[in-house]
Amino acid sequence: MANGEHGKPFNLLRWFAWLSPIVIAAIALANAWLISNFLNSHLFQREASISREFVQNIMVADGSLEFLTRPGDPELAARFRNTVEHLSTMRDVLRANVFGQDRSVLWSSDPQLIGRRFADNDELDDAMKGELVVHAGRITPSSQEKREHEGLNPSIEFFVESYIPVKRPDGQVVGVVELYKAPLALSEAINEGRVQVGLTALGSALLLYLTLFWMIRRADSTIQLQHSRLVEAETLAVVGELTSSVAHNIRNPLSSIRSAAELALEAPTEDCSEQAQDIIREVDRISARIVELLNFSGKAMQSGAPGDLGELLVRCVADHLPAFERQGLALVCECAAAKPIVAADMALLRQVFDSLLSNAAEAMQAGGRCRVRLADHDGNRLRVDIADHGAGIAPDIREQVFRPFFTTKPKGLGLGLPLARRVVERYGGTLALGAGEAGGTVVSVVLPRA
Repeated sequence: MANGEHGKPFNLLRWFAWLSPIVIAAIALANAWLISNFLNSHLFQREASISREFVQNIMVADGSLEFLTRPGDPELAARFRNTVEHLSTMRDVLRANVFGQDRSVLWSSDPQLIGRRFADNDELDDAMKGELVVHAGRITPSSQEKREHEGLNPSIEFFVESYIPVKRPDGQVVGVVELYKAPLALSEAINEGRVQVGLTALGSALLLYLTLFWMIRRADSTIQLQHSRLVEAETLAVVGELTSSVAHNIRNPLSSIRSAAELALEAPTEDCSEQAQDIIREVDRISARIVELLNFSGKAMQSGAPGDLGELLVRCVADHLPAFERQGLALVCECAAAKPIVAADMALLRQVFDSLLSNAAEAMQAGGRCRVRLADHDGNRLRVDIADHGAGIAPDIREQVFRPFFTTKPKGLGLGLPLARRVVERYGGTLALGAGEAGGTVVSVVLPRA
């Protein structure tokens, strides 16, 4: 993870977890609102278009259309009243008004409005220009302040107001029919549609969030893994340079020291065997540390030929058994795998198990027991469990012990377990630490069969 502006690590997953729901929810709500409004407008406009065709056709068919241009003709007035009576009986109609060319009400289902003139009605002005005007709203105390809404039933909250221009065959607008409707069925359908649109938007937003969260989580894990590998690669580069220098400058002097100590052991004139043994022991320890550094830096990492893992473990346990017995510890080996052949450098694997057994011995007190068990694992792999009865490793430092140069031992170099894991992973395997059933630590090494 990259560092932020003030040096703090940028947590991609945490930022996405709280920021993305806000953005996705906002987008989902905006889309739901736009789609809902579009559907509502489209449905209202469609219903108004059907009403326009009905009004236009009925007035043309019975000749009552001429009354709008000659409102003083008694015969046309009677025919017109007979026609418009049908408007007030249409389904869901609350009120029907008919305006003449002078914007006065020629007829209304509310007789109190006949003869009145509404000069400040913008919708009526647009309809007089030939436009079909549809307006939906709610009957509230504030809306009833409009003069054309006077007398509407306040118990009907939702209404649709349609201004339908009535045209002569030549296209001239001669009047406007205004219909106030309370479309209950249409309103229920619209409300149900809004619920469906909202649920669909919510479900889509949730699915999108979960999908993106999974992708971001995978990306965040990959970034962290690559970051740790980059840090490890940089560490290895430094270690490689360090070990090359150490190996070149110390190995030759160590050989001379060892040779001098061996000659001192052979000198008959003076007894310096104890000092010589100390020299040899310390030289061997330094040499072992150099080998660890070389192996960890990859200088000595080689691909090996197929070898018998069972035989390797038996030899390794046999070599460590005397040291365990001197400390009052028990060491047993169980091989329950058939044909345990692996493709690896047996010398490097021997170093891995030597290091793990040495750690087990150091972790236990007198009377402790260590068990090495080889068994089949998932058919095409082998598993080696090294379980000790020591104090165990605290869970919070269980992964830290695999960091180069991290150690809990006063004289440790901190490369034993990192080197062991690196060798095992080099050959396609895994190395993990766990807690034993009766305490202690279990080291599990899994390797593919050859």
